[in-house]
Amino acid sequence: MRAKKLRSCGLGALLLVSLAMACGKSDGTSPQDAGSLGQGGSGGGGASGSGGTGCTPDYACAPTAPNTGDIYADCVTRVNQFRACVCLSPLPRWNDGEACADQDAQYDSQHNSAHAGFQAGICTSGNAQDECPGWANTTQVISQCLAQMFAEGPPPTTPCTGSCYSSHGHFINMTGTSYASGVACGFYTTPTGSLWAVQNFK
Repeated sequence: MRAKKLRSCGLGALLLVSLAMACGKSDGTSPQDAGSLGQGGSGGGGASGSGGTGCTPDYACAPTAPNTGDIYADCVTRVNQFRACVCLSPLPRWNDGEACADQDAQYDSQHNSAHAGFQAGICTSGNAQDECPGWANTTQVISQCLAQMFAEGPPPTTPCTGSCYSSHGHFINMTGTSYASGVACGFYTTPTGSLWAVQNFK
């Protein structure tokens, strides 16, 4: 089986972790050849989350992926499953951001470059972005790609910038604690059947 892709973005670095990338906007470091474009600023790290007393973060958590037939809702639910694993409150579904997330996914596939739309500012993408470029189907994106992102945590240091963010950016974005609007998921299937999926956090 070929390696699966995942990407997270910001203005940090560009990462391939099982081929994955994360993106954000506050770090200010320049992109690198193999890393995540990252915004370390939104990351929560999990352990100090807001899930209440008596909750112990479980970084090996492996919840069953949702499969309701609504990929947008399932994507948000999946993000929140992993947030719950590390004692964080759920993010709301950012419905108004979904059209932009779809545009980002399509733009990136057409440019064959993760986070191209986010970096070009083609629409209001939010503060951070994770991406699953070139996957086989939505089931794999929801169940496997997002699980790989969560598996990057926890980061060894706080703050986690530069090469640290390159290795842990997806987890940092997924467990951010400063998102007011929530998370918007977007999808685009290319004419050849390749699925590009983004998660925009704002």
